[in-house]
Amino acid sequence: RPGGRVPEFAVDLDAAPEARFAEVVGHFNVSIQRVYREFFGSAVVKGALRALSWSRGDESAELAAEIRGVAALVGAPEYGVHVLQMAYELQTVMVPIVNFTRPWSGPGCMGIIAMNKADGMVYQARNLDFSPASYLQDLVYVGVFKRGGQELFRAQMIAGYFFPVTAMRSGPNGYALQLNTRYLDAFGGNLALMRNLFWEKRELNGWVIRRILETTAEYEAAVTALSNTKYVATMFHAISGVKKGTVLARNPDGLAYSMRLGERNAQCRDDYIIITNFDYVYHDVKEWFDPTGGKGIGHPRRQAAQAVLNATADLTPQVLQAAISDPGAIAVDTIFQAVINVELGVWNLTLPACKKCPRVKAPAATKAPAATKTLVHV
Repeated sequence: RPGGRVPEFAVDLDAAPEARFAEVVGHFNVSIQRVYREFFGSAVVKGALRALSWSRGDESAELAAEIRGVAALVGAPEYGVHVLQMAYELQTVMVPIVNFTRPWSGPGCMGIIAMNKADGMVYQARNLDFSPASYLQDLVYVGVFKRGGQELFRAQMIAGYFFPVTAMRSGPNGYALQLNTRYLDAFGGNLALMRNLFWEKRELNGWVIRRILETTAEYEAAVTALSNTKYVATMFHAISGVKKGTVLARNPDGLAYSMRLGERNAQCRDDYIIITNFDYVYHDVKEWFDPTGGKGIGHPRRQAAQAVLNATADLTPQVLQAAISDPGAIAVDTIFQAVINVELGVWNLTLPACKKCPRVKAPAATKAPAATKTLVHV
């Protein structure tokens, strides 16, 4: 769907968990079935999924009910839908330079928090890079999570996966949030991840983050919770608020380090922070072996975006869009882009025409204007 508009659906948290994603499944069922047939239909894969689900064990009653409901609606086994909820955790596994899990793969993602000093506005920009892009871009939607008929937050979602990947909780002290894979920074990280996932059976990262979005309205409280709550896997968070922002580099048990907007951070000016999936502040060599950028291995996506940012003093939304869309910064599997401003309530979404994205032309009704849907709300 490159160039198309991102469909939007309400997710009613007051509804029975089994029914919350019924409208989403109804809309995307053909695409979901296509993914299932292509990647999960063989006896060998089904056996592996069944083993992973059994090893993980039961989720919380609420999440288990959502899994049960979507499996019934799709006509897929519960164990398959269950394993899909572990996608971000499994995406983190590295052997030794790149992620090897299939069908999803990485590296992927870029996040920028920037202040335009001309007007003091803080914007967040993001690329979501996720393979197989030719299938997953067809599953992107916006979920508006509601309780009591009122919006709690809105999130960029992938149909069949119940957790936000990019989100905004509006309000005078609200926040926007993106989740990016943080590849392991120490030997033994893969074993620790497996221990957290299958032995300690910690709550999945995405479920923890969704609950924080559901229950936490204020920027500072969200940053504290996202810094300290235990996770299964390492992860980056880019969080922007009203004239403030931070990047959190998470280990499973707590914060590894953070970068705060307005300070001089490693290799960044004081008016922006940037992350991809690597600890460049520690000179992580894996960044240089990332094959997904437009210029391939030896040309980090981060550096291409920073060249755009460093070339101007005024970091406008247009500059941020140019930075994440630079040929050296955008990945071959960037399926989704966003530029967000919490203070103005701006939520600008794009489905880019990445090299591995679907090659089907958008219907005439969705072509204009530009490939972007803009929602402004208060």
